[in-house]
Amino acid sequence: MPETPHTIEADYIIVGAGSAGCVLANRLSADGARVLLCEAGPRDTHPLIAIPAGMMKLHRHPRLNWNFFAEEDPGVDNRAIHWPRGKVLGGTSAINGMLYVRGNPRDFDRWAQMGCAGWSYADVLPYFKRSENFAGSTDEYRGKQGEMAVEHYRTVLPLTDHFVAAAQQAGIPLTGDYNGKRHAGVGYSQNTRRGRFRESTAKAFLKPALGRNNLRVETNVLANRLLFDGRRCTGVELRRGGKTIVVKAAREVIVAAGAVGSPHLLQVSGIGDPAHLASIGVNVIHAAPNVGRNLIDHLSSLVVHRVQGATSVNQLVHGPRLAFEFAKYVLTGRGAFTFGVTTAVAFVKSREGLETPDLQLSFTPMSRDPAIHKFDELEREPGAAIAVCVAQPESRGTIMAKSKDAAAHPAIRPNYLSAPRDMEATLSGIRIARRIFSSPAWMKYSVSELRPGPALTSDDELANYVHTTVGSVFHPVGTCRMGGDEASVTDPRLRVRGIDGLRVIDASIMPNVTTGNTNAPTIMIAEKGAAMIREDARA
Repeated sequence: MPETPHTIEADYIIVGAGSAGCVLANRLSADGARVLLCEAGPRDTHPLIAIPAGMMKLHRHPRLNWNFFAEEDPGVDNRAIHWPRGKVLGGTSAINGMLYVRGNPRDFDRWAQMGCAGWSYADVLPYFKRSENFAGSTDEYRGKQGEMAVEHYRTVLPLTDHFVAAAQQAGIPLTGDYNGKRHAGVGYSQNTRRGRFRESTAKAFLKPALGRNNLRVETNVLANRLLFDGRRCTGVELRRGGKTIVVKAAREVIVAAGAVGSPHLLQVSGIGDPAHLASIGVNVIHAAPNVGRNLIDHLSSLVVHRVQGATSVNQLVHGPRLAFEFAKYVLTGRGAFTFGVTTAVAFVKSREGLETPDLQLSFTPMSRDPAIHKFDELEREPGAAIAVCVAQPESRGTIMAKSKDAAAHPAIRPNYLSAPRDMEATLSGIRIARRIFSSPAWMKYSVSELRPGPALTSDDELANYVHTTVGSVFHPVGTCRMGGDEASVTDPRLRVRGIDGLRVIDASIMPNVTTGNTNAPTIMIAEKGAAMIREDARA
């Protein structure tokens, strides 16, 4: 006999419990609406999620990570780059490096100029502030009453101080708060952390709302496809194991599955490029050729030094010192186990004439062994690195479903470094990093440059180094682009064009990537999206 699907009804269905989905669940359930939050992964009970340094072991975790791989890409020497994405309550905010960077204010003004009315910096700043509980100084740019804890590091190794001093000697001004009045310059990192523990969106936003009777959370359920009645999205078909669950939405379906998951779900549900949908055997519900296009991601190239006379994380995580650091963490909430991925950052311009910085230089007082190729394996000798990231890349790629099976990973084609300007900016960034590492404040602790190595000096030599070693910073955005034009996938109120009752609210709606890490702006997008949904419901 055919299976009889189990049916659930709600006012709002949210697909994806990541950086955006957990915020949406909290805000939309606050006024009594029935909200169903669906997550493909498990609950966030794994102890490594809570420990900041645990992210090193979550990078390829088999249960808590989607472990996507991009297709082989000529821009990165035909390598298939690993794309970790969180598959757990909290999504990638539960496994990331915890760096909290809003972006440059002009990023959002440019969104508005691109046709995204209501998304200027003045428009979005209140939503950044609404979500934030910043432990630092208070001014008109920072929030103190929100759910998301943001802190500076409580343990700062002297190598980080030396980097900040060296950057200033290299001509980069100090900024006391890159999320405040002055984004450009060098400053100490801010993290989504509450004391000794990681602050994911599941901890900050979802956990406080779980006591509401009108909020239901379903984990370990894969969204098979969206359901439609004509041109209106009416629900979602879910799968848990071999069981089908049909969820009906009285008001709206909100797709918050991220820059990979959201376009993929739209495509397997019949929203996308008709030629592509026909190639995978999916009937067209709505022709939207740009679903899955406009993919943007950040790459980083490392400048690594061997150091002496100062402690790096490398020394703290080997031998007896590892046990000491763990004891320090348990007893005081300080030390190496509280570290995220980056301890200081500099936002700089790759060339004269730019309005705002287009490079992010991220410093970390550690270095990985290039011979081992493991994210969590640090060298035994002391080292430190600057990750050079083109924060405003021009290269664009695609994410396209390979079949109509929602469980099959899509084809991720970033087309890294396909725009010549991206390589030019990367080479400029490497030279700026070298200038910092040649400043007196740094040179007194440096033994030598390990990578790229002092022998590589020409553009061709450095470009080859970049092609063969560069890696993703895991900031994919743009694949359900928001805009004021009919070619955009979503309109400025995040509604999917051509379909009623359906929105996309996550990093995929960004028309361009922000200058920095993407978790903070994704949380802001969810805050603003939830406010728009509630406004529209009252209209």
